[in-house]
Amino acid sequence: MTKTVTQYRSSVWFVTVFSMFFGRGILNASWTSRGPDVRDTLGVSTADMGIIATVFAAGAIIGVLASGAIIERYGSRAMALGTYLVMPISLIAAIFGLQTHSFIATTVALFFFGLPFGAADYVSNIEASELDRESAKSKLPMLHGGYSIGVLVGALITSLLILASVPIEMQLVGTAVLIGGWTLYRVSGLPKHHGKHPDHESGVKTVRIVQTPEGRRRTHLISIIAFVFVFAEGAAAVFIPLALTEAGRSPAEAAFAYTLYSLGMAFSRVVGGRIVDRIGRRAVVLYSSVLCAVGVGIFTFAPFAPVEYVAVLLWGVGGSLSIAMSVSAVSDNKSTLTQAQSTLWTWVYFANLGVGPVLGGISIVAGIFGAFLVPVILLVGAASISAVTRPDPEVARP
Repeated sequence: MTKTVTQYRSSVWFVTVFSMFFGRGILNASWTSRGPDVRDTLGVSTADMGIIATVFAAGAIIGVLASGAIIERYGSRAMALGTYLVMPISLIAAIFGLQTHSFIATTVALFFFGLPFGAADYVSNIEASELDRESAKSKLPMLHGGYSIGVLVGALITSLLILASVPIEMQLVGTAVLIGGWTLYRVSGLPKHHGKHPDHESGVKTVRIVQTPEGRRRTHLISIIAFVFVFAEGAAAVFIPLALTEAGRSPAEAAFAYTLYSLGMAFSRVVGGRIVDRIGRRAVVLYSSVLCAVGVGIFTFAPFAPVEYVAVLLWGVGGSLSIAMSVSAVSDNKSTLTQAQSTLWTWVYFANLGVGPVLGGISIVAGIFGAFLVPVILLVGAASISAVTRPDPEVARP
């Protein structure tokens, strides 16, 4: 993606990209916050829920891998319209699996939910990176905050609907129709040329710049950091409600804990731009890694003491900014932006792919709370390589 974005008001652009993140967040939270209900309706184990999460992530990886070439040929708008149409439809299709108590049908529906989910994540971040580059101050944390606010709103609404005994089927249909419709309306305003490679825009072949070996190494190290934080975020989304109900909390209490986690993440992303502008990317990643590790570590004591609410707040705040910092760091070099982001988002969705079977499998042996020690170890590792998120040395600086 090398063409300069022009003739599109930054305020309108911001609202559109924010809506893309928000829509994806609320659609995902509407499903994940109902994890205990899904498990009980299907009559499956926590490990089986990990399989569903894995299949979802597999679909997302395919979506990510296909996105770069599709966006370069057809543009961001075409990709966004397709993904935000298919996601709500797939979520509604999952209702069939629940009503028939079919694990297979539900898993298939979640694969086709994950496919556009990954593609939507990719195109949202392509647009967010360009908007951030065009802005004098950091915009990525707030844009990523759109996803967190969507998750927060979805989790909060879910908690209230559980208390009101509203069936999951009614919730999913209502959310899919309303949020899907709003997001489609917003992305329909994206200019056609956004995201297109000059080859497809002008019809004239250009020389494609590829990453140097050092550039590829830097991209992979940054992608590892993103992998770690997405693994920690996936662990929260899939296993916080399940772990707390297993520890004796009610479904409403478990959903509320996930709401607090989402609140911590959303708040930090809203104010995160100022933090980044003040202390820089590397410091944000370092401090976030430590704080998130502390939060997850405290959460492991939830079966023995009522510490889960403090733990999930620290977990959410600590996990809030480093993914945006990773996206920003791999986007320093505009000429290799698409290559770098393809690498990063492939790592990201392998994290989503791994979180279900890894934590689900370990939970069989060590219990779900023992399995949470895995993200703690990974977060310590991310802190140790945080220096790689400093400005790209290969990019000429004034």
